[in-house]
Amino acid sequence: MRWKISHNGHDPRQIDLLAVLALVVVIVAAYGYFTHNPNKPSTTAFIVPSQSVRW
Repeated sequence: MRWKISHNGHDPRQIDLLAVLALVVVIVAAYGYFTHNPNKPSTTAFIVPSQSVRW
């Protein structure tokens, strides 16, 4: 199929192409987020509530 620019609406293939590009960007961003290793140690810690706390 040839690529034709439609002036009376969006071509479904263009929308699919944009969706694929957005998905690739999300995957690359997630990879960068999860593999990021800062030089300094993290200052956050898991806070365990005390045994005497009444919920």
